[in-house]
Amino acid sequence: MGLNPVWDLFFAIALIAKTTWYFREKPRTHGVSTLRQISFYTGMGLAFLLLVGPISHAALSSFWIHMIQHVGLMMLVSPLIVLGSPIKILVNSKDPKARKFARAIGGNVLIKQLFRPEVGFVVFLSVLIITHFSPLADAGMTDPNAHMFELILFLVGGFIYYYPVMSGNPQPFNVSYAARVLSLFAMMLPETMTGFFLYSGNKILHHLPDGVSMATGIADQRRGGAIMWAMGMLIDAAWIALAASDWIANEKAIEGADD
Repeated sequence: MGLNPVWDLFFAIALIAKTTWYFREKPRTHGVSTLRQISFYTGMGLAFLLLVGPISHAALSSFWIHMIQHVGLMMLVSPLIVLGSPIKILVNSKDPKARKFARAIGGNVLIKQLFRPEVGFVVFLSVLIITHFSPLADAGMTDPNAHMFELILFLVGGFIYYYPVMSGNPQPFNVSYAARVLSLFAMMLPETMTGFFLYSGNKILHHLPDGVSMATGIADQRRGGAIMWAMGMLIDAAWIALAASDWIANEKAIEGADD
């Protein structure tokens, strides 16, 4: 089955609308640096590339392209958007309705709990396991709607996880820099192990399209696993380095204040 073009339209409208809102808010007036703005626009552009058009359609028949979507949305797009400080802008928006919405969401006790770092870790890990080692993993390769549900899970799970461990937004809970670095380092293990299991396995874990041999399917799965394994380590290392850099800068600021 092919992907319904309505999904392309849905994601295109959502991404363009969010990017337009961000631009119209004039992020610099909210204290958002040029580098953070570039991060946001890069994340949104990458999301558009992965969710709208040929890549999203091809991922239904090619596991390694599906893994590119996974790695891109969970490990690149989500943190890039978080680093763009969209929630900081939202709570200080020029639009009173937007500020009211932000306060309502931020004041919800249950929603606040999602942004505890330990809760975000469990959410991210659950999405990782469910979308690769459960019936949903197979459904994502056979049912277009299940496939798009997976992509939404990648984005939401990634945002929830990275929000408390990245700087730039108001935080409902105080999270130490040590906890941020430790969380990012710990997440590297399940991500890379998922890639390793997919790469080294001799059993196909998802439905094969008609006409595709088992040997071809396993080769495709291994290619996807290699992407997850290698890219996961490289991307995680970059985020760990960024968190460590923020930690060092904070320590220097404290020392400077004490002098």
